[in-house]
Amino acid sequence: MKKLTKQFLNSIGLIGFTTALLGNSCSVPQQESQPNIILFLVDDMGWTDTSVSFGTEPTYNNKYHKTPNMEMLASRGVKFTNAYSASPVCSPTRCSILTGKNPAKSQITNWIPGRGNNFPEDDQKLLVPNWNVNGLNQDDITFPKILQKHGYVTAHIGKAHFGKEGTSGADPKFLGFDYNIAGHHAGQPESYYYPYGKKGSKYQVPDLEEFEKDSLYLTYALTEKANELIEMFSKQKKPFFLNLAHYAVHTPIQEDKKLISQFRQEGKTETQAKYASMVASMDQSLGAIMQKLKELNIDENTIIIFASDNGGLVTHAGYPTTNVPLSGGKGTCREGAIRVPLIVKWPGKTVAGTICNEPVISDDFFPTILNMAGVSDKLYGKDLDGKNLTPLLTKNGKFERGDALYFHYPHYWGWKQLRNDYEIIRPFSSIRSGKWKLCYSYESQKVELFNLENDISESNNLVKQEPEIAKKLCSQLRSYLQKVNAQTPVERSTGKPLSLPTLKL
Repeated sequence: MKKLTKQFLNSIGLIGFTTALLGNSCSVPQQESQPNIILFLVDDMGWTDTSVSFGTEPTYNNKYHKTPNMEMLASRGVKFTNAYSASPVCSPTRCSILTGKNPAKSQITNWIPGRGNNFPEDDQKLLVPNWNVNGLNQDDITFPKILQKHGYVTAHIGKAHFGKEGTSGADPKFLGFDYNIAGHHAGQPESYYYPYGKKGSKYQVPDLEEFEKDSLYLTYALTEKANELIEMFSKQKKPFFLNLAHYAVHTPIQEDKKLISQFRQEGKTETQAKYASMVASMDQSLGAIMQKLKELNIDENTIIIFASDNGGLVTHAGYPTTNVPLSGGKGTCREGAIRVPLIVKWPGKTVAGTICNEPVISDDFFPTILNMAGVSDKLYGKDLDGKNLTPLLTKNGKFERGDALYFHYPHYWGWKQLRNDYEIIRPFSSIRSGKWKLCYSYESQKVELFNLENDISESNNLVKQEPEIAKKLCSQLRSYLQKVNAQTPVERSTGKPLSLPTLKL
């Protein structure tokens, strides 16, 4: 099984591996009634951190990054230009994917375990609410549990970060996965180099001791384990769901030594070059997975969903990337924090090269994946925020959200100096409805209104020019948060939760 990984590690450049994928196109696909499903989830990957353009024009980053396998996937599937993570940080989004519930409803509103209230007022003006710091647990309904009951074998590989250390949710096996490799409570690796952290540390990536001899870069080690499972499942003739959740491209920013030279030559900063090599290795992983599916003749019966758990990191760690033309980045209230790449390839269902501009969110993955597997929505109830996206993917039937997209982050991300430098890192709630986006800051009680159709950078606050639209959206946001019992930050002087968003003109 290690032959494939070594093959692409030793290949010359990125193009050679992609060309190999294009060959042998006459294979006969395995016929199954239920499709295999792979969720290829990247950590902290921004909307522009790829050579695939998700905007109307190629960006600075699109021209710099090299992701030919993402390009191939997009050419064979549906590219979503307005896809969102449910949160500007990781755990809430990951939990929204498994449950179909928005963080405002689940009250898993921060990365686990987050930061508490042991900070002075000049550091943290408001207190954070008593949120669900433990995350998911074994009693939660997740779509992998439902898939298990409908004939699927399920596996998680890579970053989990679904539950707090010591709780059932920290182990994906309690959340509906038959197999778990390298997933635990930690939200990032200590290192991308073997042994992937200090030996014995609770933050060392587990289950990868076999790679001591080869000392594989973490992204490739996870890829090799994924391909081993795919081959095993193929022999078992059972449909599978694989949650391949890479730790990349989260900090620490540590280069793939085999790929970095091509980026250094382009004159960018050393941190940018390191980051670009991490993105490229992630793309190599995607290519290796697609190649394995083709070798096993199951590529035409396997759905691939490519996504990121939140926007790109632009505020520290050497400023590894930029989200321009989007403003802000991870941890902020701006588009750069929540707009993410999303590509779906569903053989026989999606039309190759389709572009979808409909706003969608990670909450939608739960009902969509179950629908793909042939599971009736009558079997998993209606207590979901997510909507089934299959009409958008197949162009069969009408997609009606019937509501807006909601984002709720009643927390302080980062540290004092970082927040002093970036005022958009504050507790917030926001709503996206059509072309409009409204943001509410709990500290200042300020309301901002943006027309994303002609102001994707969120540079022009239109509250005064469009007061009726702002009023309507603020009321809609408040009603939703009230309906799901969303928690708000707490006033220090009174110990009482702040009011839900209100527009004061």
